Amino acid sequence: MISITRFQVIITTYAKLGKDNDFPVIFGCRNCGYEGKLHRHGFYQRYVITPYEVFKIFILRVKCPSCNKTYSLIPNFLIPHHQYCFEHIFLCLYYYFIKGYSYLAILDVFKALNPNTSFSTTNVYFIRKRMIDVAPYVNLFFANFDDMYFDMEKPSVSCIVGKIELFLEREKDFNLTYFDKMPTYFFKKIS
Repeated sequence: MISITRFQVIITTYAKLGKDNDFPVIFGCRNCGYEGKLHRHGFYQRYVITPYEVFKIFILRVKCPSCNKTYSLIPNFLIPHHQYCFEHIFLCLYYYFIKGYSYLAILDVFKALNPNTSFSTTNVYFIRKRMIDVAPYVNLFFANFDDMYFDMEKPSVSCIVGKIELFLEREKDFNLTYFDKMPTYFFKKIS
């Protein structure tokens, strides 16, 4: 299982600290209801791609001593099962849905940030398509907030991305808040 966890450091610092990051102590198992402390159960490495560079980071795993279920503590700047960080994906969504940039114009933006980027039109297409697929669920997320409860009846994807932008300006941590309030994580494939 995954658990998106708040870290008080940016990606570069997190990557530099590696296994020495200030990992939180986790209590409570969502699988069996155990309320005690979950035990550290090792690390695994994964890549994270930002608009500026690529990092290889450590992800802590914890284990429930009651049912042996393991959890990966995913930093809040990552979206589970995606190599591109939340910032990268949101920028792509912002330039496409809010600014109206073409695929090639979006690639130009990312190439200006990182000339060595491997980001392609295929990536832009995938991110655009996934956002269209998850838009109704993301819109439901905003029903949790009185000040974001507008345009709820069949809103456009552009409106929903605009709400994410507004949320980021106010709250700062859309990815973690979405995980805490919804039954799954942001950008999860809809089957």
